[in-house]
Amino acid sequence: MWQQLDNGEEISIGSEIDAQDQFNRYAGNASAMAKTDLPFYPGAQLIRVTNRQPAVGDRYFIHRANKIISLRGLDDVQPLCDRYYKTFLTPENAVDYFRFSHFFSTEGRNRWLVESPRDLRIDPATGDPSERKAIGFIKPLETEFEGTSLKVRACTVDGRAGQLYRDLRCCQ
Repeated sequence: MWQQLDNGEEISIGSEIDAQDQFNRYAGNASAMAKTDLPFYPGAQLIRVTNRQPAVGDRYFIHRANKIISLRGLDDVQPLCDRYYKTFLTPENAVDYFRFSHFFSTEGRNRWLVESPRDLRIDPATGDPSERKAIGFIKPLETEFEGTSLKVRACTVDGRAGQLYRDLRCCQ
């Protein structure tokens, strides 16, 4: 759940962000800044900076103990973060860990998670047979722990092919 940064946090974290990348001044050009805890990386928060110019889009950073890591331009965020932070997976936070790693992976640029018909902009009351078939295929994320590894089954859409898949992904 995203929370807006209060004025003091916005100034403090914003100055850290802009000191790291003075050319782009993400925080200086922000219309909003929000945070959410990352329970699978204890003490870390994901910071979302929304630019005043919609074409620029959102930029994401991880903040922990006065250190900011920009997630822009990284090919695969999850392995870097797993090395830097001590990963703490539980049945309660495993799905969020999977969502985080999928969203910030190279795979997530062309494929996205489908957790409900709304993610495909399908109205469950529709009479279209192909949409009803897709609704029947969509299942909630399923997690399973085996020792120290996590298996996640999820539905994804390949944006290039426009096809709906069920994927199995393993995370350490």
